Amino acid sequence: MRQPPKLSTAFHYPVVTGTALIAIAVTLAWWAKIDISPLFASAMIRRGELWRLITCMFPHAGILHLAFNIYWLWVFGTLLEEEFGHLKTAGFILLFAFGPSAWEFALGLGGVGLSGVGYGLFGLLWMLSRQDERFREAIDARTVQLFIGWFLLCIVTTVTRIMPVGNVAHAIGAVLRILAGLAFAKPNTRAPLTAGISAIVLAGLWGSTLGRPRINLSGQAGFEEGQWGYQELAANKNEEAIRWFRDAVRYQPRGSAYWYDLSLAYLRSENKTEALAAFRKSAELGQPEAQYYLWELYEHGPEPVPVDHVQALYWLKKAADQKYPDALNDLAWTYATSSDPSVRNTAAALDLARQAVELGKDHPNPSHLDTLAEALYVNGQYRDAVETEQKAIALATDEKKNGFEKQLKQYQEALSRNQRQGSR
Repeated sequence: MRQPPKLSTAFHYPVVTGTALIAIAVTLAWWAKIDISPLFASAMIRRGELWRLITCMFPHAGILHLAFNIYWLWVFGTLLEEEFGHLKTAGFILLFAFGPSAWEFALGLGGVGLSGVGYGLFGLLWMLSRQDERFREAIDARTVQLFIGWFLLCIVTTVTRIMPVGNVAHAIGAVLRILAGLAFAKPNTRAPLTAGISAIVLAGLWGSTLGRPRINLSGQAGFEEGQWGYQELAANKNEEAIRWFRDAVRYQPRGSAYWYDLSLAYLRSENKTEALAAFRKSAELGQPEAQYYLWELYEHGPEPVPVDHVQALYWLKKAADQKYPDALNDLAWTYATSSDPSVRNTAAALDLARQAVELGKDHPNPSHLDTLAEALYVNGQYRDAVETEQKAIALATDEKKNGFEKQLKQYQEALSRNQRQGSR
């Protein structure tokens, strides 16, 4: 195998040297906690920041990762730059960075490092060593075994979750290098092979942008979009939040929390029709906040939803089944106070009210205590109703105290009547 040139000759290889120095500098900056986030493969790729598919080759996750990749970049890259010149070598590096990174991001979460480039250069020289006399000594059997063995080991560490590795980048880099090597070694097949390379790169570009929600296999895609959407929602940038949450639900169509946040963003943007559709989707997927909100809509009927007490009760029960405290509380109040015999259920009201209060015992809610007092009252437990309402009043705001005090008076009168009757 050809021995790599001495480091003192680095200026003769400006493309390889420059790539290596940038990778080292970026990696050290990352390790020093300097923000290099614009270089990483992220959801911003789908918003047009395609440079990330190239710049993500510069950061490295550890010293061994960096050393391995820089070493083989120097070994393989200097030979190519020596034989093909600076421009073609730069083209190879860009091809082996962009193509593998695009596919890694399309199918997974994206990665960092020069591994795709390294595998691409290795494969290119391997193919050339079998076809072109100039490269006969470029690759030996031990190097081939090393790269194939490392590729298989990386698959094992990823599958066993010991260490995630960009195996897609390695594989696509290998495919590109075979095609590129054959194209250079066999000029008569260059046109179809170049077409094949272009097709792979363009498919990766589509997969990392428009097609990513359809083909991504990671199961974790959409997390970034959801996080950014929440940040925009918190900053009242509702249109931006809508864009991010719509991306998130494309990746995670069963992500009830993303649908719920999307519905809030639509609601704040006065898009009531889309908001209702997103609320319903979130509710159907089991999000209790969305189920509770649908209860409020159907109970009170603001546009575009007409009053529908049957639908309201249905969604309130759904939220209560998930132990959502406010839903438990409101369902308890409904059961305790309804004049409809088919709805009124005093025993269930007491059980639900107690659950709501118990769930909030660390931070008692005066409204929940008030509901519990009412449930105790309708079940004839007047003394407990009085004591519970007094607790509610002690915690209540001035705005609510008047109503609670009226309730307390009613319970005290019932308790007095009951005591008088008991003394006869």
